[in-house]
Amino acid sequence: MNAKGFRYRLVLGGTLFVAFTLMGGQAWAQVKEKRNFASDKDIASFENTTFCTAFLDEHGSLYTLRDIAIVDISDIDKIAFNPTGSSLALIRGDKNITIYSFRQRNQRLFELKDKRKGLKDREVLALDVPTDLSEVEGPLMNLTEQQVKQLRKGKRMPLAMCYAPDARHFMVSNSLGEIVIYDTRAYEPQAYIQGKSLATTLAVSSNNYFIAAGTGKSVDIWNVRTGELRKNLPVTGLVVGLDFSADASQLAVVTDDNCLSIWDTKTWNKVAVYDKLGGKLASPSFHPQGKYVSVVRDGNAILVVNLKNGAVEQTLEEKMGGVLSSRFFINRQNSEVFMISNRPNSLVFWDANGLNPFYGKLLNDEVDARMNEWVKMMQGETMEEYAIRVNDETRLKQQQLFAQEVATELAGDRLAIENPFVGDYDESTNKLNIGFNTLPSIAIDVPEGELGDFKDGSLKFNNAVYVLNDKDEFELAYVEVLNETTNKVYIYDNIGRTKLTALEADENFVPLEIMQQASREEVQLQEIKEAVVEEKKQEKLITENTQIDVKTEVQADVDADGNKIYNYKVSYQYEVINKAYSAKEDFPSGGYDIERSNAAMSLMKIIKNAFEGDFAKYLAEGKQVKIIITGSADASPIRGRIAYRGQYGEFVDEPYYKDGNLDNITVTKASGITTNEQLALLRAAGVMDYVKKNVTTLQNTDNQYEFHVEVAKERGGEFRKINVQFVIVDAFPVQ
Repeated sequence: MNAKGFRYRLVLGGTLFVAFTLMGGQAWAQVKEKRNFASDKDIASFENTTFCTAFLDEHGSLYTLRDIAIVDISDIDKIAFNPTGSSLALIRGDKNITIYSFRQRNQRLFELKDKRKGLKDREVLALDVPTDLSEVEGPLMNLTEQQVKQLRKGKRMPLAMCYAPDARHFMVSNSLGEIVIYDTRAYEPQAYIQGKSLATTLAVSSNNYFIAAGTGKSVDIWNVRTGELRKNLPVTGLVVGLDFSADASQLAVVTDDNCLSIWDTKTWNKVAVYDKLGGKLASPSFHPQGKYVSVVRDGNAILVVNLKNGAVEQTLEEKMGGVLSSRFFINRQNSEVFMISNRPNSLVFWDANGLNPFYGKLLNDEVDARMNEWVKMMQGETMEEYAIRVNDETRLKQQQLFAQEVATELAGDRLAIENPFVGDYDESTNKLNIGFNTLPSIAIDVPEGELGDFKDGSLKFNNAVYVLNDKDEFELAYVEVLNETTNKVYIYDNIGRTKLTALEADENFVPLEIMQQASREEVQLQEIKEAVVEEKKQEKLITENTQIDVKTEVQADVDADGNKIYNYKVSYQYEVINKAYSAKEDFPSGGYDIERSNAAMSLMKIIKNAFEGDFAKYLAEGKQVKIIITGSADASPIRGRIAYRGQYGEFVDEPYYKDGNLDNITVTKASGITTNEQLALLRAAGVMDYVKKNVTTLQNTDNQYEFHVEVAKERGGEFRKINVQFVIVDAFPVQ
């Protein structure tokens, strides 16, 4: 093969400098320091939530930022933040775990006393605890000096702890080899899991399927619901750190042999090993999107590892050393991502928004949303027309088309920052190679007689189509290359040559017949809605200003055993679109009683009729159902205090989601209602109360309620509305 190579200037067209500046600037920024909170204390460890931070100093005293003391005690070994930010759990040697308020200094909320009979006769697991603490090894490496001293005495004591990400449960490992699961309302034990080894590190998956327990040179994976051992993962060194990804699909494990390993939680296969990072590793932390993992190396650097291409994306050098931990976190209100770490005498917040997004996740989410709409029967479409439009073959092509459209939208005018150059020419195939800075090169068909036209010609690229590869990188699938000197167009087309991937290989794949079934049932749901709406209109309880929307969706998932399942999401929502009618048809100003909202009660009637009718077949006894209720309020100020009769129960530090972030809220008869968030929560609680009391088919299912609150920035009754989503877990048999 004879090859010729040369580089020439390529013209990309107008208005591209702005795109180059924005995209290039973002790529170069990556992770950068945002703010440093200095401390007069030597920081020994820290914990944080989205908006709250606490740390221990070298004496075991507990502080928040600016060295504000949280409790006036010391000798604290470990702390764990309730994810809502309401409180902190404290381990102190062999004492009982105590829960302290984060809002009020020295306010002890709970003490976790073990009142089991026969406990005094139980012995701790056999341990070889060296006299010289410098010789401590094995699982004891994750304990403090004070904990090791107490273990040497054979004390029954807590060793490690963590909260479930939804703040509903609290897990503690102890010297009896147990993991105890507590609720977080009264911190009463719910289950005891007996292990064979001491668990000195703990992590819980966001789907509440698994507890990961580091036990020396292995990780025990426990099924939270059954208390059974799901898997024992042998590792090459002693476990020093664990972290689940935000979507619970992966587990990161750091061991003392300088190794970071990534495990798939569906199969529990090891999918990646990073053992060449060059030093002692600690504190693995997944980026919220799951594309990156950060680790601390040798206490003097933070590495950001790109899990899609296996490379170190960025190294943050900390020459003064003393870095113990780093972790990513996200403000879901605006999707901003940050990282927190420590220096010997400060806590550092890093801006991580410069890291490239997880394009594959964004693409999959958008393609799934478009496919869910595309597969539905259109208004006026006959069954014959629907069968022709929607089948396995057309679905595959449509998904591929959506994937190309979305990838191209995400890529933007990427060629503007690529600085393309003409490369080698292959005379045997008449292919001219065009290279880029980051994009894979392309080869266009150019007759040898036209090769000279590229020496002095300016090239322009039009109608580019992109796809994403396995490394989450963009590739050109199609582009038209115009030689402006000769006005000839050369087409690079790899779309038709790319073999379509079987849908069954897609982890989000849902069989067409199930999607079509859900589409038909959405039509039935619409009919139920129309019947109820017409009835309520006849009773003059609502008008056309009350808009009710119903929707069905099938979501692919896996269960705790790794089996593929299909969840059924049924959504109900209303809003009163004309504020002149809102007080009459919906909640009055300051109102929360669901029975006083005609719009809300109309929605409840639709839910009851649907789940006691056509959808009852999905609600067998014991079936898991996640019920997500969103209550809303407008911005009208609450002057004084609105009385709460307590008919929906009392809520003390209740976990709820505000603007997507987990938070806590208290509403009791004594407190009354003084904020719009409390008002919105009670509107959501009214839905829960109605469902529990009135929907008979949901009275024997395993229901998990989740509250969300939205408070509008504007005033007006039209912003008071209710949204309810029912996710029926494993609703359809696997085909």
